[in-house]
Amino acid sequence: MTTQKFSMKSRRLVLGFLLGGAIFLSAGCSENDGKQAGSEENVANVTQSATKAKEQHVAQRAKEHMDALIARNWEKAYGYLPPATRKLKPLQVYANKMKSGAIIRTAATVKGVHCEEDVCNVSIDLSYIYSGVVDAMRGQESNSRLKEKWIFSQGEWWLAPE
Repeated sequence: MTTQKFSMKSRRLVLGFLLGGAIFLSAGCSENDGKQAGSEENVANVTQSATKAKEQHVAQRAKEHMDALIARNWEKAYGYLPPATRKLKPLQVYANKMKSGAIIRTAATVKGVHCEEDVCNVSIDLSYIYSGVVDAMRGQESNSRLKEKWIFSQGEWWLAPE
């Protein structure tokens, strides 16, 4: 009789232990699975959101730079060059180069921005009037697709020097 009582107690104890362990493990697994899937989804959403914000900011700066060039505001356009470039090339040198160019910009539209890490590639549709030395072309309005590279440095996005 003692043996039977002991085996019933043992069975209940083992069964209780196994049942408790199974409940504990299944609860832990489902909770962990839900968090992993949710956190991976959240990381993807945050990354996409950050990339979109970055691309919008660069598009805005590229548009402002083009607007300054169209207005022939060389000082403002110069401000979009990286600080290191501005240290090497004074404003007057930049302005003289821009004034002597063979085109007069008339309109610009940012068509696309694609960013990776600290570099963004920008596509711009540019309308301009040729004002160079070739008589047959002088005064003609043309369109062109520009490709610009923008770099992140010192907390801001700058037009990369050519």
